[in-house]
Amino acid sequence: MPTCRNCGATCEADALTRHVSEGWLVVHCPDCHAPLGSYRLGTPAVDTRRNAE
Repeated sequence: MPTCRNCGATCEADALTRHVSEGWLVVHCPDCHAPLGSYRLGTPAVDTRRNAE
């Protein structure tokens, strides 16, 4: 459960406010609307590059 650094509210992930802006998913606190994080859409969730030795 994420905790807002602005108001200290602890929220369930389902309760967070989300919106898409120019290829980014932005997540906000439902209580004070402070941004909690942003995630780029359309990119792999895991880096698939391998270390070359």
